[in-house]
Amino acid sequence: MTDVFTSYFPLGTDIYCRQLWQQYEFYFRVVNPRRTRLGDFRAFPDGKTQITVNANLNPYAFLITYVHEVAHADVNRTYRRRVQPHGKAWQTAFQRLMQPLLTEAVFPADILLPLQRYMVRPAATTYANPALMLALRKEDTKYSSPAEPGRILLRDVPEGEAFQFDKKTFVRGTLRRTRIVCKEVSTGKSYAILAHAWVETNGK
Repeated sequence: MTDVFTSYFPLGTDIYCRQLWQQYEFYFRVVNPRRTRLGDFRAFPDGKTQITVNANLNPYAFLITYVHEVAHADVNRTYRRRVQPHGKAWQTAFQRLMQPLLTEAVFPADILLPLQRYMVRPAATTYANPALMLALRKEDTKYSSPAEPGRILLRDVPEGEAFQFDKKTFVRGTLRRTRIVCKEVSTGKSYAILAHAWVETNGK
């Protein structure tokens, strides 16, 4: 496990994260990226547990996702399946486990501020907090290959312009809080897509 903790987490956090792994005794896997989730927690019938986190996350997103899932392990140890997955028990556990990390020694200031606000009442996903998600998206550019021509955030696509997302072509519509209503060209159906999703255009 040493290589995992020193390779994926922000500098100086590997000891704390390793201690959580040892304390909650879960099987930890870094997995190929999934479109529908950043990480997950599973409890098996034999009492064993597993946490997975997507390998393509930048170190700060990786850390937040990891602790998010460890909070599920904490709740599972006490309540099993008797409480809501992201209810008060999980929120309290997540806040407690994140508290030692909420410093500028761990997070850059532009991530720390929206993260502190998010942690006042954490939601099931960081996607629910646009300010935090955008701060984490900006950090992605430091840990991934340069974006291909035409790859931008959906929020930056002019209304009425076409773009590609998930191998389908859409026309950008109006913003509704954190999502933008877009129409799929081939079917005419409307979908609410996250405003800070990466999409592709024909721009060069």
